[in-house]
Amino acid sequence: MALGSLSATEAASRHGGLAEELSTELDELELVPFSDAKAAFGPAVALERKARELGLDGLERRAQLIQADVLGRIGKHTASGQLIREINEWAAEQKHQQLLARSHRLLSMFFDSIGDHPSAWQHALRSVELLDDGASDRLRAEHLFGLGMALQRTGALEEARTRYQSALRLAEGAEDAPLRLKILNNLAWLEDDAGDANRSLEIADRMLAFAHGHGIELDAACLDTIAHAQLLLGRHADAERTLRPILDDEHLDFRESEGLAEALRTAAEAQRMQGLVDQAQETLGRCLRLCEDRGLGLNRLEAMEEQAKLYAARGDFEKAYQQHIAFHDADVTLRAAAREANSRTLQAVFETEEARYEGERFRELALRDALTGLRNRRYVDNELPIWVTQSINENKPLAVALVDVDHFKRVNDGHSHAVGDLVLSRLAGLLTDAVAKSGLTARMGGEEFLVVLTAENALDQYEALRKRVEDYPWSKVAPALAVTISIGATRLRPGRMTQAALLGQADRHLYAAKTAGRNRVVFDPD
Repeated sequence: MALGSLSATEAASRHGGLAEELSTELDELELVPFSDAKAAFGPAVALERKARELGLDGLERRAQLIQADVLGRIGKHTASGQLIREINEWAAEQKHQQLLARSHRLLSMFFDSIGDHPSAWQHALRSVELLDDGASDRLRAEHLFGLGMALQRTGALEEARTRYQSALRLAEGAEDAPLRLKILNNLAWLEDDAGDANRSLEIADRMLAFAHGHGIELDAACLDTIAHAQLLLGRHADAERTLRPILDDEHLDFRESEGLAEALRTAAEAQRMQGLVDQAQETLGRCLRLCEDRGLGLNRLEAMEEQAKLYAARGDFEKAYQQHIAFHDADVTLRAAAREANSRTLQAVFETEEARYEGERFRELALRDALTGLRNRRYVDNELPIWVTQSINENKPLAVALVDVDHFKRVNDGHSHAVGDLVLSRLAGLLTDAVAKSGLTARMGGEEFLVVLTAENALDQYEALRKRVEDYPWSKVAPALAVTISIGATRLRPGRMTQAALLGQADRHLYAAKTAGRNRVVFDPD
């Protein structure tokens, strides 16, 4: 009988020793792409060939999945997605749980690469749920890390923090230094996203100490994380010193792209903030050339925005204004091109009527928060300027409020993160009911929400919303649970006619509501 005609069980039985040896090699190779993508491809091809010769279908698919992982990490998203989808379908048909868990992890990475963060979260969650008791701590840590990233992308920062911390404990036990560095880096960025620069720098310093203790040279992405936290704390010279390994490197062409353009842009900002405008211009020029050479569209966009600020720092306000316009034009063009490219990638991967449906669903879900179903920050950034423009043109009222759950950390700590998720979901329903069809609600991140109203009596409506949340039967969600909200609100008026100005004023009012005792509305004075 030819090996190709053996069943998977018969093949594994006949070649038990070889099968176990191949499986062990795949275990070792499976997470190599995480730290060195290209080093894993050749060995994965060789292991695929061995498994095929022995008729070991499951091991053959595992080797193929490693190749798909590498393809995704080097930017071959269509080829990677097609292979992952095929293996995921095979694993589901064969009830191959290990392969199913791993393929969901890589599908999460695929959807993240095309900007569909809700789908990335769904697959990341499945990848964790499907891990069996035999999964190594190292693999479990990597899957939890992926779930943390997906949650962070959707703005669920507290939930992401919990997964990162769990992943870090497992990675420490498994003595996986590259994974520990990645987790610490993302934890630092998470605290940056949460607005806690001190905590971000504290974690970044842990990452730096760990790297030095293990003789690891931090890459550009990790150095940028440290420098960005220093920038937020006003430590501009420290930020520049942190990025000296990048600034002094005359051979940037040999460095990996990840984090490199961001590091140069951050260095330029640090120099500008010190008044070193000539050095900042030179650094930014290197950043822009790198973006052009490597096709880094989003990084180029961020560099263009920094260029406008640099012109202004020189006192050349005409150039700053023109650069600002060019930045916004490029932003619109890049977003449109990205949406089109992502839709084409999705179509190529799925190639069915389902793909067209998925493309439409992707465009919708990419603008929604995965936990609450509300619109997300991306949607707000796209749509709120339109609301503002329409209100100005039609001379209609517009009020913008930031809503924050009081003492939300106590809910998570005193009850559970599951209860915290329920609170956010129930609150989302209350907010949606409050605005009906005449306003806009969105989750801005964590426990902060946006409520936009187009009514003259906005203050009354915000106060009614606050009272409704306070009176809601939260004890049905969890015993002894009480939830209140603080609201900072403002209205469209001369001198406050942009999204940034409105959100900035609402945020100041929210801070005032918090410091005044919480569970209250602070609105513009009459």
